[in-house]
Amino acid sequence: MEVSKIYHWAESLDKHFFSSAYRATTENRDVEFKPEIRQGLGVVYDLFGIEVPEEKMKYYLERGYIEVVKDVSLPACNICEDVCIRPLIVCPDCSSNNIEKKELMVHYDCNYMGSEEEFMQSQSRLYRCPKCGKELKRVGIDYGRPGFGYICRDCRSIFQIPLIWLICEKGHKNKVDELTIKKYPIYKLSNEIKKLLPIYNVVEDLVRELTLHGLRAEGFKHVKGISGTTYTIPIFIDGSPSIIVEFGLSGEIDERYPFMMVIEAVDVPNSIMFLILPSDFKPELEKILNPEKIKIIKIDDLESSKDKIIRELTSLHSVVMNDEN
Repeated sequence: MEVSKIYHWAESLDKHFFSSAYRATTENRDVEFKPEIRQGLGVVYDLFGIEVPEEKMKYYLERGYIEVVKDVSLPACNICEDVCIRPLIVCPDCSSNNIEKKELMVHYDCNYMGSEEEFMQSQSRLYRCPKCGKELKRVGIDYGRPGFGYICRDCRSIFQIPLIWLICEKGHKNKVDELTIKKYPIYKLSNEIKKLLPIYNVVEDLVRELTLHGLRAEGFKHVKGISGTTYTIPIFIDGSPSIIVEFGLSGEIDERYPFMMVIEAVDVPNSIMFLILPSDFKPELEKILNPEKIKIIKIDDLESSKDKIIRELTSLHSVVMNDEN
């Protein structure tokens, strides 16, 4: 697959993930992502209707979008640890897999045992021993019914329990007690992404508009700070300096919030923070924010303020670019 196609697929998957997670949270649905085995693929996860490999789930885990609920154990080949294993049922005497499960009958006089079909006469409901030819009339006296069993069509052996091998995709054979165990996590949506999802649609719209204005904007970008901390930034506008856009939602703001923003603004190198706050944000808390590093815009409603935010951001970007030149 070409690099551009891979990037497009990953980008489409991210949009699918965010939009589906947004619907799940608005509908108050608890969602778990469990590992499933797919022959030829290995372990996959059902990500809102799309099967994705384990590596993609680790990508979302590293970015804090999902978190581990618990682990589950899956059987794996003890030679190569492949989890795509399938059973192979064979005859314990000749190892042929040409076997059948049948209702068995046994003739007591000659001790012949075989399937019920072998004893049935074609023109009547009577039974006749295929070995000695004697007619069998009374169950428990002339013949018995030991139940179901297995018959090998190659060597004619009859047995109650077949030999079961477990074969991986590389052809390695394992007995059940020889299998190794591999643990895989079960995931759920993290608290961090649940905080971001209420602004998901607005961020998507803003990024689209900013891009049309010629800005290199990206939604929910992960940026590593000088301290090594990774921040999930709702809108990141690439430049020198870059502009990081944060949204302060009323339900999340307390006395610690401005200090957290100051730390992030200082920690993200070569950047200016554009902080969108509710109109009732306490004026005394604003004093903590350095106006040279953190620009503030107050709004009453996020959805109806998108045009205002676009104007402020494009204006700030123009100022930054002029200062650079």
